[in-house]
Amino acid sequence: MARTIELEPDEVVLGYSGVSAPARLTRELRVPYEAISSVSVGLEEVPSALAFRVGVSTAPFGSTRKGQFWWAGKRVFLDFEDPTRTVVLDLKGNRFARVAVQPDTNPDELAQAIRDRVNERRP
Repeated sequence: MARTIELEPDEVVLGYSGVSAPARLTRELRVPYEAISSVSVGLEEVPSALAFRVGVSTAPFGSTRKGQFWWAGKRVFLDFEDPTRTVVLDLKGNRFARVAVQPDTNPDELAQAIRDRVNERRP
């Protein structure tokens, strides 16, 4: 897969190369740990086939979502094939209200690693 997820000292960095970048309209997305209000695993709902989006989805069938969406009145960045395996970052003070990405590794382990980084920065 042409996506990387890096936990840098101050931020989560999603990197895209090859054909992955145009589908998501970005080569890199940086999320500072300070902007993360919560971290969870799995999405119960995904934007409908009619949701306004800039990117790719396999609507009306399937749950794959890749790109930037307006969903429930908020701008979100989604990159997954299986919503139950996504790591969901709820954000504050960021251009996106939520980032949901499916890692190639265990989503629970990645979510916990991000939580640990976020908690290190909180008083």
